[in-house]
Amino acid sequence: MTVTASNSPPALRTSSIDRVMRIPAKINLYLKVTAKRPDGYHEIRSLFLPLVEIADDLTLGDGDDGLQLTVSGLPVSNAEDNLVCRAARRYAECAGIAPHWHFSLTKRIPVAAGMGGGSADAAAALRLLQERYGALDQEELHHLAAGLGADVPFFLNPRPGFATGIGEQFVPLDGPVRIPPLLIINPRFPVSARWAYTHLDPAQIGDDDSGRAEALAEALMAGDAVAVARAIHNDLAAALYRKFPLLVLLREFLIRHGALHAEITGSGPTLYAVCPSSAVRDRLREELEAAWPAALLLLSA
Repeated sequence: MTVTASNSPPALRTSSIDRVMRIPAKINLYLKVTAKRPDGYHEIRSLFLPLVEIADDLTLGDGDDGLQLTVSGLPVSNAEDNLVCRAARRYAECAGIAPHWHFSLTKRIPVAAGMGGGSADAAAALRLLQERYGALDQEELHHLAAGLGADVPFFLNPRPGFATGIGEQFVPLDGPVRIPPLLIINPRFPVSARWAYTHLDPAQIGDDDSGRAEALAEALMAGDAVAVARAIHNDLAAALYRKFPLLVLLREFLIRHGALHAEITGSGPTLYAVCPSSAVRDRLREELEAAWPAALLLLSA
């Protein structure tokens, strides 16, 4: 390996051993759009919950000059492929390193699904390169991540907590959480974040003084599934339900068959069901598989 450095530490940490990073999906248990900025971006307050049971694996190894990426598992778009490579390219530029890396991605997080899969993969690339070279300080790494996507910084150290700004500012919860049994339902079609925010009703934009977000955080830390279900919320959901009647049918089915509540995560179209027990979650999964065979991707957390 040949490494060239510019404005970087005189001795970078390096290793030719392949490294694997497992990076979790996330769901938004709460998403309130608080403002629309003049540049078109929306400011939010959202409770991010990482799901370690649903995760992508990204491996970094030596390759030919430049960047190579191979993908297995769920299908990805070119944009998804490029996010790993974009992250690696930006790291190389910031660190003054000539890249010759091969990345191998095992994809389990659905694409364009409101679960942060692309952002997770970008963060995994940054983390792998930082572990290998240690060329950036934490502030530089965070700034680089934010330039790739609003929620990429979250995945540098994914923990339950509140995201604000456009999603790039993050404060973890004060204590450990006890996550209720969750069933994740992806209808196997993508929805872009741009579409979801474009179709948001402007009347929904504003602060939430109901205390719902604080109640949700307390319920998570207490392990109170009923209170968690009562407090979940997503401002983007209404437009998705209007556009995609299947999501309404799925939500009604879940609640009718035993879920405490169900909602869309992020910009959708994935739904999650909060269940009173693992037994109810597993039964719901079986009933959904029977009702919509092969039409849904079902994941348990």
